[in-house]
Amino acid sequence: MDKSFNYLISPEISQLREFSPKLKIAILASGEGSNFQELIDLSNSNKFDIDIKILITNKSEAGCISRAKNSNISYKVIKSSDYENKDYFENEIINTIKKQDIELVVMAGWMKIMSSKFVNEFKNKIINIHPSLLPSFKGSNAIKEAITNDAKITGCSVHFVEPEVDSGPLIMQAALAISDKDNLETITQKLHILEHKVLPLSISQAGYIIRNKFMGND
Repeated sequence: MDKSFNYLISPEISQLREFSPKLKIAILASGEGSNFQELIDLSNSNKFDIDIKILITNKSEAGCISRAKNSNISYKVIKSSDYENKDYFENEIINTIKKQDIELVVMAGWMKIMSSKFVNEFKNKIINIHPSLLPSFKGSNAIKEAITNDAKITGCSVHFVEPEVDSGPLIMQAALAISDKDNLETITQKLHILEHKVLPLSISQAGYIIRNKFMGND
């Protein structure tokens, strides 16, 4: 598709920050993992100082697994159906992340609502990308709802995660216009392009905030 469509990214964070040592992140994904691949490519090309320690997915057939294998990134499949209850399921994810000494948890297409207990385990160290201009159109059908409601502008948002679904302080947003010719497929494709721009910059900004707090700076 044509990638020359107009968009707006705000706030104006345009450069990836440098991290030494590299920022240690964990990726939570449930699908194909195109955002995951973008992060892999930036890391492999030395354009982004991140160390992707592990991919965690809740789907045994998720496309993101092959991306991890191809890049020699550790991964673990943790399915809720394999555990007696949600608490055990989440504890397995928590323990897996903590073993990797992770600085930032990145939900990149993670299609599972997590409990307050899980979120609070990584308070201010977990971010999520969502395909709408939050706080509008929360939930799993955000793109379809924007079109159904005749929205003229949509976009994607990256935010720190709070217990309430698709809430928490915003880091970055990207906006685009919905034209009369657009449909679910075209908007989804455009948003994927914007997500690939916004997510790395948001990880960079979140990592900067986390590192500053760790060092005791304001």
